[in-house]
Amino acid sequence: MVCACFKRSMDMKAKDLARYCLRVLFIAVSNILAIPSYLTWYLLLQPLRLRNPALFWRIEAVLFQSLLTIITTWLYSGGYTIKESGDSLEGIMDDEAVVLVNHQSTSDVPVVMAALHNKNLVLGKVMWIMDDIFKYTNFGWISYFHGDFFILQGREARTDSLEKLESHINRIYKTTFKKWIILFPEGGFLRKRRFRSQEFAKKNQLPVLQHVTLPRVGALKVIMDNLTPQPSRNSSNSGAIGVKGENISSQKTLKWVIDMTVGYPGANPYNSHGMFVGYWPPHQIEIHYRVYPIDEVPQDKEGLTKWMYERYQEKEVLLQEFYTKSKPLDESDDKKRYMTRVKRHDLEVDVIVAILYHLLHLCSFILFWYYLYSPVFRILNYFGSFVF
Repeated sequence: MVCACFKRSMDMKAKDLARYCLRVLFIAVSNILAIPSYLTWYLLLQPLRLRNPALFWRIEAVLFQSLLTIITTWLYSGGYTIKESGDSLEGIMDDEAVVLVNHQSTSDVPVVMAALHNKNLVLGKVMWIMDDIFKYTNFGWISYFHGDFFILQGREARTDSLEKLESHINRIYKTTFKKWIILFPEGGFLRKRRFRSQEFAKKNQLPVLQHVTLPRVGALKVIMDNLTPQPSRNSSNSGAIGVKGENISSQKTLKWVIDMTVGYPGANPYNSHGMFVGYWPPHQIEIHYRVYPIDEVPQDKEGLTKWMYERYQEKEVLLQEFYTKSKPLDESDDKKRYMTRVKRHDLEVDVIVAILYHLLHLCSFILFWYYLYSPVFRILNYFGSFVF
Protein backbone atom coordinates (compact mmCIF):
# COMPACT_ATOMS: atom_id res chain seq x y z
CA MET A 1 0.00 0.00 0.00
CA VAL A 2 2.81 2.40 0.95
CA CYS A 3 4.72 1.48 -2.19
CA ALA A 4 1.65 2.11 -4.34
CA CYS A 5 1.10 5.56 -2.82
CA PHE A 6 4.77 6.40 -3.23
CA LYS A 7 4.70 5.27 -6.87
CA ARG A 8 1.56 7.32 -7.52
CA SER A 9 3.18 10.36 -5.92
CA MET A 10 6.31 9.96 -8.01
CA ASP A 11 4.24 9.59 -11.19
CA MET A 12 2.39 12.82 -10.38
CA LYS A 13 5.65 14.65 -9.72
CA ALA A 14 7.08 13.37 -12.99
CA LYS A 15 3.99 14.55 -14.87
CA ASP A 16 4.16 17.95 -13.18
CA LEU A 17 7.85 18.27 -14.01
CA ALA A 18 7.18 17.38 -17.64
CA ARG A 19 4.38 19.96 -17.75
CA TYR A 20 6.64 22.62 -16.25
CA CYS A 21 9.35 21.87 -18.81
CA LEU A 22 6.90 22.03 -21.72
CA ARG A 23 5.53 25.37 -20.51
CA VAL A 24 9.04 26.80 -20.07
CA LEU A 25 9.88 25.62 -23.60
CA PHE A 26 6.70 27.19 -24.98
CA ILE A 27 7.43 30.50 -23.26
CA ALA A 28 11.08 30.48 -24.35
CA VAL A 29 10.14 29.81 -27.98
CA SER A 30 7.48 32.55 -27.82
CA ASN A 31 10.11 35.02 -26.61
CA ILE A 32 12.65 33.96 -29.25
CA LEU A 33 10.10 34.41 -32.03
CA ALA A 34 8.06 37.41 -30.89
CA ILE A 35 10.61 39.83 -29.44
CA PRO A 36 12.96 39.95 -32.48
CA SER A 37 9.90 40.04 -34.74
CA TYR A 38 8.48 43.12 -33.00
CA LEU A 39 11.83 44.93 -32.88
CA THR A 40 12.57 44.20 -36.55
CA TRP A 41 9.16 45.40 -37.72
CA TYR A 42 9.58 48.50 -35.55
CA LEU A 43 12.91 49.38 -37.17
CA LEU A 44 11.88 48.51 -40.73
CA LEU A 45 8.79 50.72 -40.46
CA GLN A 46 10.70 53.84 -39.40
CA PRO A 47 10.35 55.45 -42.87
CA LEU A 48 6.57 55.10 -42.47
CA ARG A 49 6.86 56.80 -39.08
CA LEU A 50 8.34 59.84 -40.80
CA ARG A 51 5.74 59.95 -43.56
CA ASN A 52 2.60 58.84 -41.73
CA PRO A 53 3.03 58.73 -37.92
CA ALA A 54 -0.62 57.88 -37.27
CA LEU A 55 -0.47 54.76 -39.45
CA PHE A 56 2.91 53.74 -38.00
CA TRP A 57 1.67 53.92 -34.41
CA ARG A 58 -1.51 52.05 -35.28
CA ILE A 59 0.57 49.21 -36.74
CA GLU A 60 2.86 49.35 -33.70
CA ALA A 61 -0.20 49.15 -31.44
CA VAL A 62 -1.29 45.94 -33.17
CA LEU A 63 2.21 44.47 -32.84
CA PHE A 64 2.45 45.46 -29.18
CA GLN A 65 -1.01 44.11 -28.41
CA SER A 66 -0.06 40.84 -30.10
CA LEU A 67 2.85 40.42 -27.67
CA LEU A 68 0.70 41.09 -24.61
CA THR A 69 -1.99 38.73 -25.91
CA ILE A 70 0.66 36.02 -26.16
CA ILE A 71 1.52 36.68 -22.50
CA THR A 72 -2.20 36.37 -21.70
CA THR A 73 -2.20 32.87 -23.19
CA TRP A 74 0.55 31.91 -20.75
CA LEU A 75 -1.80 32.71 -17.86
CA TYR A 76 -4.97 31.15 -19.23
CA SER A 77 -3.25 27.96 -20.38
CA GLY A 78 -2.08 27.53 -16.78
CA GLY A 79 -5.63 27.78 -15.44
CA TYR A 80 -5.38 31.37 -14.17
CA THR A 81 -8.54 33.12 -15.30
CA ILE A 82 -10.22 36.47 -14.67
CA LYS A 83 -13.71 37.46 -13.62
CA GLU A 84 -14.50 41.16 -14.05
CA SER A 85 -17.23 43.45 -12.80
CA GLY A 86 -18.07 47.08 -12.15
CA ASP A 87 -18.47 50.06 -14.46
CA SER A 88 -18.69 49.45 -18.19
CA LEU A 89 -15.64 50.44 -20.24
CA GLU A 90 -17.60 50.46 -23.48
CA GLY A 91 -17.53 53.83 -25.16
CA ILE A 92 -14.34 55.05 -23.45
CA MET A 93 -11.81 52.62 -24.93
CA ASP A 94 -10.54 55.19 -27.41
CA ASP A 95 -10.51 58.04 -24.89
CA GLU A 96 -7.51 59.26 -22.94
CA ALA A 97 -7.56 57.81 -19.42
CA VAL A 98 -5.35 56.93 -16.48
CA VAL A 99 -5.83 53.52 -14.86
CA LEU A 100 -5.07 53.17 -11.12
CA VAL A 101 -4.18 49.62 -10.04
CA ASN A 102 -3.47 48.28 -6.55
CA HIS A 103 -0.07 46.57 -6.49
CA GLN A 104 0.44 43.24 -4.72
CA SER A 105 3.00 41.16 -6.64
CA THR A 106 4.78 40.63 -9.95
CA SER A 107 1.65 38.91 -11.25
CA ASP A 108 -0.24 42.24 -11.34
CA VAL A 109 1.30 43.28 -14.67
CA PRO A 110 0.35 40.14 -16.66
CA VAL A 111 -3.06 40.14 -14.96
CA VAL A 112 -3.70 43.71 -16.16
CA MET A 113 -2.51 42.66 -19.62
CA ALA A 114 -4.97 39.78 -19.59
CA ALA A 115 -7.80 42.02 -18.39
CA LEU A 116 -7.32 44.51 -21.23
CA HIS A 117 -6.28 42.20 -24.08
CA ASN A 118 -9.78 41.84 -25.58
CA LYS A 119 -10.90 45.46 -25.27
CA ASN A 120 -10.47 46.61 -28.88
CA LEU A 121 -6.98 48.05 -29.36
CA VAL A 122 -6.70 49.45 -25.82
CA LEU A 123 -3.77 47.24 -24.84
CA GLY A 124 -1.74 48.32 -27.86
CA LYS A 125 -2.19 52.01 -27.03
CA VAL A 126 -1.36 51.95 -23.32
CA MET A 127 1.62 53.62 -21.71
CA TRP A 128 2.88 51.72 -18.67
CA ILE A 129 4.55 53.48 -15.76
CA MET A 130 6.66 50.79 -14.15
CA ASP A 131 9.67 50.24 -11.92
CA ASP A 132 13.02 51.02 -13.52
CA ILE A 133 14.23 47.45 -12.95
CA PHE A 134 11.76 46.21 -15.56
CA LYS A 135 13.78 47.67 -18.43
CA TYR A 136 16.53 45.14 -17.70
CA THR A 137 14.21 42.19 -18.36
CA ASN A 138 13.74 40.41 -21.69
CA PHE A 139 10.68 42.58 -22.34
CA GLY A 140 12.43 45.82 -21.45
CA TRP A 141 13.48 46.61 -25.02
CA ILE A 142 9.89 46.23 -26.19
CA SER A 143 8.65 48.61 -23.50
CA TYR A 144 11.37 51.13 -24.31
CA PHE A 145 10.53 51.30 -28.02
CA HIS A 146 6.79 51.25 -27.31
CA GLY A 147 7.16 54.36 -25.17
CA ASP A 148 6.60 53.12 -21.61
CA PHE A 149 8.10 55.04 -18.71
CA PHE A 150 10.51 53.53 -16.17
CA ILE A 151 10.39 55.23 -12.80
CA LEU A 152 13.06 55.06 -10.08
CA GLN A 153 11.83 54.35 -6.56
CA GLY A 154 13.12 56.05 -3.44
CA ARG A 155 12.86 59.48 -1.88
CA GLU A 156 16.15 60.68 -3.37
CA ALA A 157 15.10 59.91 -6.94
CA ARG A 158 11.46 61.01 -6.60
CA THR A 159 11.78 64.64 -7.75
CA ASP A 160 14.03 63.75 -10.67
CA SER A 161 11.72 60.89 -11.70
CA LEU A 162 8.66 63.16 -11.72
CA GLU A 163 10.48 65.73 -13.85
CA LYS A 164 11.43 62.98 -16.29
CA LEU A 165 7.83 61.74 -16.30
CA GLU A 166 6.61 65.21 -17.26
CA SER A 167 9.11 65.32 -20.11
CA HIS A 168 8.13 61.81 -21.19
CA ILE A 169 4.44 62.70 -21.34
CA ASN A 170 5.14 65.68 -23.58
CA ARG A 171 7.71 63.97 -25.80
CA ILE A 172 6.29 60.44 -26.02
CA TYR A 173 2.72 60.07 -24.81
CA LYS A 174 1.42 63.07 -26.74
CA THR A 175 3.27 62.18 -29.95
CA THR A 176 2.68 58.43 -30.21
CA PHE A 177 -1.12 58.28 -30.16
CA LYS A 178 -1.25 56.55 -26.78
CA LYS A 179 -4.57 56.50 -24.92
CA TRP A 180 -4.47 54.83 -21.48
CA ILE A 181 -1.76 55.28 -18.86
CA ILE A 182 -1.34 52.36 -16.44
CA LEU A 183 -0.22 53.54 -13.00
CA PHE A 184 0.45 51.70 -9.72
CA PRO A 185 0.14 54.62 -7.25
CA GLU A 186 1.25 52.66 -4.17
CA GLY A 187 4.81 52.75 -5.48
CA GLY A 188 5.69 49.13 -4.70
CA PHE A 189 4.41 45.72 -3.70
CA LEU A 190 1.94 45.52 -0.81
CA ARG A 191 4.19 43.29 1.32
CA LYS A 192 7.07 45.77 1.03
CA ARG A 193 5.10 48.97 1.54
CA ARG A 194 2.46 47.97 4.09
CA PHE A 195 4.41 48.52 7.33
CA ARG A 196 5.75 51.93 6.32
CA SER A 197 2.33 52.99 5.02
CA GLN A 198 0.67 51.97 8.29
CA GLU A 199 3.27 53.87 10.32
CA PHE A 200 2.64 56.96 8.19
CA ALA A 201 -1.13 56.57 8.65
CA LYS A 202 -0.84 56.31 12.44
CA LYS A 203 1.41 59.35 12.60
CA ASN A 204 -0.98 61.45 10.50
CA GLN A 205 -4.31 60.21 11.92
CA LEU A 206 -5.23 58.44 8.68
CA PRO A 207 -7.00 55.08 8.31
CA VAL A 208 -4.63 52.13 8.76
CA LEU A 209 -5.03 49.89 5.72
CA GLN A 210 -4.25 46.19 5.49
CA HIS A 211 -5.00 45.09 1.91
CA VAL A 212 -3.74 48.22 0.13
CA THR A 213 -1.36 51.01 1.08
CA LEU A 214 -1.89 54.75 1.03
CA PRO A 215 -1.21 55.85 -2.55
CA ARG A 216 1.39 58.34 -3.63
CA VAL A 217 -0.04 61.14 -5.74
CA GLY A 218 3.09 62.62 -7.33
CA ALA A 219 2.90 60.74 -10.63
CA LEU A 220 -0.86 61.25 -10.98
CA LYS A 221 -0.45 64.97 -10.25
CA VAL A 222 2.17 65.28 -13.01
CA ILE A 223 -0.11 63.40 -15.42
CA MET A 224 -3.07 65.63 -14.64
CA ASP A 225 -1.03 68.83 -14.78
CA ASN A 226 0.12 67.96 -18.30
CA LEU A 227 -3.02 66.30 -19.66
CA THR A 228 -5.82 68.47 -18.31
CA PRO A 229 -6.57 72.13 -19.13
CA GLN A 230 -4.39 74.42 -17.03
CA PRO A 231 -5.48 78.07 -17.50
CA SER A 232 -2.39 79.40 -15.77
CA ARG A 233 0.10 77.43 -17.87
CA ASN A 234 2.11 79.28 -20.48
CA SER A 235 0.63 78.71 -23.93
CA SER A 236 4.11 78.07 -25.31
CA ASN A 237 4.05 74.70 -23.53
CA SER A 238 0.93 73.51 -25.32
CA GLY A 239 2.78 71.92 -28.21
CA ALA A 240 5.97 70.03 -28.90
CA ILE A 241 7.48 67.73 -31.45
CA GLY A 242 8.84 64.21 -31.08
CA VAL A 243 10.08 62.51 -34.25
CA LYS A 244 9.71 64.73 -37.31
CA GLY A 245 6.05 65.11 -38.17
CA GLU A 246 4.74 63.88 -34.83
CA ASN A 247 3.17 67.11 -33.58
CA ILE A 248 1.59 67.15 -30.17
CA SER A 249 -2.05 68.11 -30.14
CA SER A 250 -2.92 70.67 -27.50
CA GLN A 251 -6.39 69.07 -27.44
CA LYS A 252 -5.10 65.75 -26.08
CA THR A 253 -6.49 65.74 -22.55
CA LEU A 254 -7.49 63.13 -20.01
CA LYS A 255 -11.16 62.31 -19.94
CA TRP A 256 -11.39 59.51 -17.37
CA VAL A 257 -9.79 58.03 -14.28
CA ILE A 258 -10.35 54.27 -14.17
CA ASP A 259 -9.88 52.63 -10.78
CA MET A 260 -9.02 48.94 -11.20
CA THR A 261 -9.16 46.77 -8.07
CA VAL A 262 -7.42 43.39 -8.34
CA GLY A 263 -8.27 40.66 -5.83
CA TYR A 264 -6.54 37.29 -5.49
CA PRO A 265 -8.33 34.41 -3.72
CA GLY A 266 -7.24 34.08 -0.11
CA ALA A 267 -5.27 37.34 -0.26
CA ASN A 268 -2.46 35.26 -1.71
CA PRO A 269 -1.10 36.80 -4.92
CA TYR A 270 1.11 34.42 -6.85
CA ASN A 271 4.33 35.57 -8.48
CA SER A 272 4.34 35.83 -12.26
CA HIS A 273 7.06 33.23 -12.85
CA GLY A 274 5.12 30.58 -10.95
CA MET A 275 2.00 31.40 -12.95
CA PHE A 276 3.82 31.26 -16.28
CA VAL A 277 5.38 27.90 -15.45
CA GLY A 278 2.11 26.60 -14.01
CA TYR A 279 3.60 25.83 -10.62
CA TRP A 280 0.76 27.40 -8.64
CA PRO A 281 -2.70 25.79 -8.51
CA PRO A 282 -5.23 27.28 -10.98
CA HIS A 283 -7.42 30.03 -9.58
CA GLN A 284 -9.72 32.85 -10.62
CA ILE A 285 -8.70 36.48 -10.15
CA GLU A 286 -11.31 39.18 -9.51
CA ILE A 287 -11.11 42.59 -11.18
CA HIS A 288 -13.51 45.45 -10.45
CA TYR A 289 -13.69 48.75 -12.36
CA ARG A 290 -14.85 52.16 -11.14
CA VAL A 291 -14.84 54.96 -13.71
CA TYR A 292 -14.73 58.68 -12.87
CA PRO A 293 -15.00 61.60 -15.31
CA ILE A 294 -11.91 63.75 -15.06
CA ASP A 295 -13.94 66.80 -13.99
CA GLU A 296 -14.87 64.93 -10.78
CA VAL A 297 -11.20 64.59 -9.80
CA PRO A 298 -9.61 67.53 -7.92
CA GLN A 299 -6.53 69.02 -9.58
CA ASP A 300 -4.93 70.73 -6.60
CA LYS A 301 -2.49 68.57 -4.66
CA GLU A 302 -4.39 68.64 -1.36
CA GLY A 303 -7.72 67.83 -2.98
CA LEU A 304 -6.19 65.13 -5.19
CA THR A 305 -4.48 63.51 -2.20
CA LYS A 306 -7.75 63.44 -0.26
CA TRP A 307 -9.60 62.03 -3.28
CA MET A 308 -7.00 59.29 -3.79
CA TYR A 309 -7.01 58.33 -0.10
CA GLU A 310 -10.79 58.00 -0.23
CA ARG A 311 -10.62 55.73 -3.29
CA TYR A 312 -8.05 53.49 -1.62
CA GLN A 313 -10.06 53.32 1.59
CA GLU A 314 -12.93 52.09 -0.57
CA LYS A 315 -10.61 49.55 -2.18
CA GLU A 316 -9.74 48.35 1.32
CA VAL A 317 -13.42 47.71 2.08
CA LEU A 318 -13.94 45.83 -1.19
CA LEU A 319 -10.90 43.62 -0.60
CA GLN A 320 -11.66 43.08 3.10
CA GLU A 321 -15.10 41.71 2.22
CA PHE A 322 -13.65 39.64 -0.61
CA TYR A 323 -10.87 38.10 1.47
CA THR A 324 -12.76 37.48 4.71
CA LYS A 325 -16.25 36.66 3.43
CA SER A 326 -15.56 35.59 -0.18
CA LYS A 327 -17.94 38.37 -1.20
CA PRO A 328 -17.50 39.36 -4.87
CA LEU A 329 -16.03 42.82 -5.29
CA ASP A 330 -19.06 44.19 -7.13
CA GLU A 331 -21.43 43.21 -4.30
CA SER A 332 -19.53 45.48 -1.90
CA ASP A 333 -19.69 48.44 -4.27
CA ASP A 334 -23.16 50.00 -4.11
CA LYS A 335 -22.24 53.52 -5.20
CA LYS A 336 -23.74 54.97 -8.35
CA ARG A 337 -21.35 56.60 -10.80
CA TYR A 338 -21.38 58.02 -14.30
CA MET A 339 -21.06 54.74 -16.23
CA THR A 340 -23.57 51.90 -16.33
CA ARG A 341 -22.70 48.73 -14.41
CA VAL A 342 -21.99 45.39 -16.06
CA LYS A 343 -22.79 42.01 -14.56
CA ARG A 344 -19.93 40.05 -13.07
CA HIS A 345 -18.68 37.76 -15.84
CA ASP A 346 -15.80 35.56 -16.94
CA LEU A 347 -13.24 37.17 -19.22
CA GLU A 348 -12.67 34.89 -22.18
CA VAL A 349 -9.59 34.65 -24.38
CA ASP A 350 -10.23 34.80 -28.12
CA VAL A 351 -8.34 31.64 -29.05
CA ILE A 352 -8.47 32.34 -32.80
CA VAL A 353 -6.94 35.81 -32.37
CA ALA A 354 -4.27 34.41 -30.02
CA ILE A 355 -3.34 31.71 -32.56
CA LEU A 356 -3.17 34.30 -35.36
CA TYR A 357 -0.85 36.47 -33.27
CA HIS A 358 1.43 33.48 -32.63
CA LEU A 359 1.44 32.71 -36.37
CA LEU A 360 2.19 36.36 -37.17
CA HIS A 361 5.41 36.27 -35.19
CA LEU A 362 6.35 32.77 -36.34
CA CYS A 363 6.01 33.75 -40.01
CA SER A 364 7.74 37.09 -39.40
CA PHE A 365 10.68 35.38 -37.70
CA ILE A 366 11.07 32.86 -40.54
CA LEU A 367 10.92 35.66 -43.13
CA PHE A 368 13.45 37.80 -41.27
CA TRP A 369 15.73 34.82 -40.64
CA TYR A 370 16.12 34.01 -44.33
CA TYR A 371 16.23 37.54 -45.71
CA LEU A 372 17.76 39.57 -42.88
CA TYR A 373 19.20 37.80 -39.84
CA SER A 374 21.05 35.03 -41.70
CA PRO A 375 22.70 37.35 -44.28
CA VAL A 376 23.75 39.74 -41.51
CA PHE A 377 25.24 36.87 -39.48
CA ARG A 378 27.17 35.66 -42.55
CA ILE A 379 28.58 39.13 -43.17
CA LEU A 380 29.60 39.50 -39.52
CA ASN A 381 31.16 36.03 -39.57
CA TYR A 382 33.08 36.90 -42.74
CA PHE A 383 34.60 40.06 -41.29
CA GLY A 384 35.11 38.34 -37.95
CA SER A 385 37.29 35.73 -39.63
CA PHE A 386 39.88 38.45 -40.36
CA VAL A 387 39.99 39.47 -36.72
CA PHE A 388 40.00 36.14 -34.88
